[in-house]
Amino acid sequence: MKIQNNLLHTLLINIILLIAVFIIGEVTCRVIGIPYNVKWIPDQNAFGQFDPELGWSYIPNKSTMSRTGDYEKPVHFEENGIRVPYPDFSFDKLKPSVVFIGGSITMGHGLSYEDTFVGKFGEFKEVPYQVVNLGVQGYGSDQALLALKKQLPKFNAKVVVYTFFEHHIRRNGNYDRRQIVSGARFLGTKPLLALNTENELYLAKKPLLYNDYDYFHSWLFDLYKIKIGGMLGTFPPMPIDLTKSIILEMKKFSKENGARFLVLDWRWNRDKSSEFLNDLDIDIVDTLENAPDGWEKMVILNGVHPTAEASDHAAQLLLKYFQNNNLL
Repeated sequence: MKIQNNLLHTLLINIILLIAVFIIGEVTCRVIGIPYNVKWIPDQNAFGQFDPELGWSYIPNKSTMSRTGDYEKPVHFEENGIRVPYPDFSFDKLKPSVVFIGGSITMGHGLSYEDTFVGKFGEFKEVPYQVVNLGVQGYGSDQALLALKKQLPKFNAKVVVYTFFEHHIRRNGNYDRRQIVSGARFLGTKPLLALNTENELYLAKKPLLYNDYDYFHSWLFDLYKIKIGGMLGTFPPMPIDLTKSIILEMKKFSKENGARFLVLDWRWNRDKSSEFLNDLDIDIVDTLENAPDGWEKMVILNGVHPTAEASDHAAQLLLKYFQNNNLL
C-alpha cells in the first residue's frame, strides 16, 4: 500500500511539473512572440476584411492603391468585393460570362487591372464574354472553391477558369496562414476542408478572428509542429488527394451551373508539383506551352507574381483554347 501511494505521489508530482513546464513555455512563446512575431503587414490588409465563410475577402465598393515594393497600382472592387476595372463598375448578371477563380496570380497582384491576364483576355475583340475575376490574394484551391460556390450562381457563367499554382497545395492543408508566411499579420484564420472516410469533402474548421482563435490554442504546440514537422518533412502538409477532390468539386459545381471548367496550370518551370492534374478528367492549359524566351524571369520583384508581359502570354493561351473548343 505504501509503495502504491509513493507511485501515485510521484506520478502526481510529474504531472504537476509537466503542466508547469507547459505553462512557462506557453507564456514565454506569447511574450517573445514565437512563432507569431509580427514583422510586417501585407498590403492587401488595407483593402481586405475578415470573412466568416472565406477567411478573408475584399471590402465591397472599395477603391485604393495597392503597393508592391516601390510601385503602386489602383485596385477597385464592386458591391460583392470582386475586383473590377474602375470605380462604380457593375456587372451585367444576365450576360454570358467567364468566371476566373484562384489566388493572387488570378487577382493580379502588383498589376493594374488591364495588365492582369483576366483583364487582357476580356479585352480581346474575339471574346464575347463578360469576365469576372474572383481571385483573392492568399487563396488556395479550398477558398477558391468556396468563393465559386458563393458567387457563381449570381452570373450567367459559360466557362469557369481555375488558376492552379504550386503554393495552393500547402495552403489547402493549412488553417493558420501565419505558419507558412513567417512574420505576417493577417486578418484571421482560413476555412479548412478535409476528406471523410467516404472521401467526401467537408468543412473541418471555420475561419476565426485571431483575437478569438489565439485564446484557446497553444503557440507552444504550434512551434513544435512547425520546427519538428519541418525537420521531419511533415510540415507544411501537402495534401494532394484533398487538392484533387477540391478541383473535381470545382468542375462538378461548374457543370451543375451550366459552365465548362478548365484549369490554367501556372508553371514558371518544369517542376512536377502539378503532375497530379493529369490524373483528373479536366481540361488543362499549361503556361509553359510556347512560353516566350525568359518566361521564368517575367515576375515582379523576383517573386512569383507575373508581369504584364507574362499576363499577355497566359491570355493568348486562353484565347487559343477558346478558339480550339468552339467557345467563341
